[in-house]
Amino acid sequence: SMARDDESLVAGFTEAYYTLPNADGVARTAKWLRTYAARARHDGYRPDERRARMHAVNPKYVLRNYLAQLVIDDAETGDTNLLEELAAVLRHPYADQPGKDSFAGRRPDWARERPGCSMLSCSS
Repeated sequence: SMARDDESLVAGFTEAYYTLPNADGVARTAKWLRTYAARARHDGYRPDERRARMHAVNPKYVLRNYLAQLVIDDAETGDTNLLEELAAVLRHPYADQPGKDSFAGRRPDWARERPGCSMLSCSS
C-alpha cells in the first residue's frame, strides 16, 4: 500500500524528529522526499558532489538555545571554558570538527521543558 511505502521511505529519517509524525506527516514527508529525489536525479550531481555542495551551504554547528543556556549557566559561576570552546567551534560552522559532535546534535530531552533551552521568549 502507499501508506506502507511512505512509512518505509520515512523510516530512515526518524532520528530527525523530536516527535514522530502522524500518518498525514508521514505522507507529506514521503511526498517531499520523492520530489527531492526527482530533483536530485534531474540535477545530475553524483551523490558525493551533492553532499559536498550541501555541506558548503548548511552549517554543521549552530548556536542552539540549550547550548547558549549551558554557557550562561557556567559563566554565572565564573567558568568560561564552555563559552570559549563553543565560540571556537562556531568560528568554523561548516567544517567537520572531530570531537565536537556534542555541539552538532539535536536538543537533548532534558532541555525540552527547561526555560531558555527549548525556545526563546520575551523574557529570555
